[in-house]
Amino acid sequence: MKQLLLAVMLVSIPVAAFAGFQVYFSPAPSSAASLGDLSNLKAIVTDVQSVAKTGDFVAAEKRITDFETAWDDAESAIRPKNSAAWGNVDNAADAAIHALRTNAPDAGRVNETLSVLLATLDNPSGTADSAEGLKLVSGIPVTDASGHAIACEAMIKALRAAIDGGRIAQANAEAAGDFQSKAIERCNADDDGHADEFSAQGLALTRS
Repeated sequence: MKQLLLAVMLVSIPVAAFAGFQVYFSPAPSSAASLGDLSNLKAIVTDVQSVAKTGDFVAAEKRITDFETAWDDAESAIRPKNSAAWGNVDNAADAAIHALRTNAPDAGRVNETLSVLLATLDNPSGTADSAEGLKLVSGIPVTDASGHAIACEAMIKALRAAIDGGRIAQANAEAAGDFQSKAIERCNADDDGHADEFSAQGLALTRS
């Protein structure tokens, strides 16, 4: 019950409260190195950021399609090396792509998801460092202040409430449903950490 109340409190904090935070990742020894050289992918995302900052979201969407193509083409070589790390990058990429493909992209949301994608490419492990305390994914807390994952059931319940309550735009409904399905699958596997990350990305769509 305490975890549920904590989750509800955290996801209801105004967006402005997260403006000064970064997504924290611990330097897991096998994650980034095991995926190989991702510099070409980082370069594309950096290009997308530069274009997006000019407000030309049409051009930014076209450029992130280059990332999407390169990432998909590399899947067969990269995913077997570390499927969990690959999944973290894939999820971050999905969030950034969806942010740019909405009918009316939001500059803040686009910049945030691209920043998360770059951070994930730098360290694909996506694991929380308990010494760092609170961890955010797409601006949404996925741990408590001590770094412990919030109960995945609570995060999924919050996401379901957002979807059922109509707080996610129709343009993002499919993406939110996909994140919810992935969260449920991971939660059923007792993988609260990754389940919470999926839920957080879905909850972040309420701000698009």
